[in-house]
This record gives sequence, C-alpha cells and structure tokens, in this order.
Amino acid sequence: MSRSTVSLSRRLSDPDFQGKVVERCLQINLALTGVVIVLAVLLARAWSYHPLPKFFFVDGINAPRPAIALSSPILSQEDFLSWVIKWSLKPYNINYRDYPSELNAAGAHFTLNGWNTFAQSFVKEGNLAKMKEAKLLCYAQPTRAATIRQQSIVNGQHHYVVQFPFVQTCENVNQQSSQILLATVHVERVEDQDHPDGIAITQLVASPQ
Repeated sequence: MSRSTVSLSRRLSDPDFQGKVVERCLQINLALTGVVIVLAVLLARAWSYHPLPKFFFVDGINAPRPAIALSSPILSQEDFLSWVIKWSLKPYNINYRDYPSELNAAGAHFTLNGWNTFAQSFVKEGNLAKMKEAKLLCYAQPTRAATIRQQSIVNGQHHYVVQFPFVQTCENVNQQSSQILLATVHVERVEDQDHPDGIAITQLVASPQ
C-alpha cells in the first residue's frame, strides 16, 4: 500500500475529520432546504398575483377598448351619471336651424328601439312642429343631481333607472317660455360598434313636474 493511500485512510478514519464532513453536509442540506423554501414562496406569490388575461375590442375605427362583462359597470358612478345627463338632455338642447344634426347626435346614444319610441313621442306631442314654426332656440339644464333609482341584471345586461329634474327654456325674438320636467332614463350595458361607450339609453320619458 502506498504512503498516500495510508495517509488518506488515516484521514478518513479520523473522528475529527468525520465530524467536520458531517457538519459540512448538514450545512449544505440546510442551505438547500432554505433555497427550496424561498423558491416555493416566490412561486406561490407569483401564482397568487398572476394577472388575469385582458381582452380588447378592436374594430379598426374606434380606439381599442377593454372587453368588460355586460353584467358589470363600465364607468364610475360619477362618469355614468354625467353621461346620462348629457345625452338625455341632448334632444332638448336644439334649435330650428340645426335640429337634424343635433337629434342625430342624440340618437346615436340610444338603442334603435329606444330612439324610435322617444322620437315618435316627441313628434306626436308637437314639440318639433312648434319649434320649427316659431323658430325657437331651446336649451335645457338639470336643476338637481341625477340619482340611480334602480339597478338590476336583465338578460345578463346591467340595467339602470336614473331620474333627475331639469328645466327647458325655449325662446325666439318675441317670446320665452320655460317648463320644469322630470326625466326618467333607462340605460343598459351594450357591446356593439354603434355604442363605443358601452352603454345606451333604452327609454327616455320627460314628464311635467
């Protein structure tokens, strides 16, 4: 047996050396265990915070918009009520010269059935004929904040009923008249190219107060 082999055998049989080897192995095992625990925690955090996929509607005309379930609101309450007031009053902010374009702009924010129903009522009550005949300029503004009276899910679509009072004033060179009305507006979530805002008015009724 060579001298180096004898020296190695003595080294391996040395209790102190064996103790150091065992201690070093324990340290390595503890370090590996720590690494495994850290990796497990990081993986758990990454999984728990994994972002949900986001989908967008792209029609090549309007800006891409996020796809949101029809049963969920698409605007904050403040923005939603501002939208309702703006487009509900649009048919009442018209004049005898520009009423075709003004009514078309308003109608774009209604559903087809909602606009047809409102337009028929508007014409039947003589509002349009009176405005054209007397060459009236009409404008409207709310007199109190709008409130959401009811919210529900109808056929999977979020449905709102909003109310607010407003005053409409019509005038020409000879006269001026005002009336206070209460608007009851039905709005629902929609998803189509004709309504990029994601909501549309399905019914608008303005009754005298």
